[in-house]
Amino acid sequence: MLKRIIALGIVAALSCLPAAAGPKIKIISFTSAWCPLCRVLDPRIEDAMDQFDPAATEKVELDTTSLRGKDIAADSELANALRLTAIHHKVGAVWDWYGDRTGLAVIVAADNGEPLTCLTASLTARQIAARMQESLVLATHVAPGKRRPDGTDCPPPA
Repeated sequence: MLKRIIALGIVAALSCLPAAAGPKIKIISFTSAWCPLCRVLDPRIEDAMDQFDPAATEKVELDTTSLRGKDIAADSELANALRLTAIHHKVGAVWDWYGDRTGLAVIVAADNGEPLTCLTASLTARQIAARMQESLVLATHVAPGKRRPDGTDCPPPA
């Protein structure tokens, strides 16, 4: 009983601590082992991320390798697991839009999952870094919902 009271006290004390500052932006990468564009895009994203404070950015890979040739709705167990990962990162809508694609990454504001810009293999690491910098400014200094009033440069959802 005493151990339980102590454990509850520790949990209560920890819940009063301020939350650690998390990333400002997340790069949601729709990738797959069989995707040739991913083999170009993924290393460029990594190169660009090396230029930033690791605490400010986070890359989330939604790897659809096992879904190749399958209908996402038909392979519900794996698709649901990927969707739950997306929801955990506040990007359920982004998964709904692009979950059937690869070779694409979406930079979102970490606080609410708001899409800020998209990345494709046509961009260099330098261009990706520039988009990351712009996204960091938007996520840090512009109110949620007003960061991209005219929409992003992302392809239309499928």
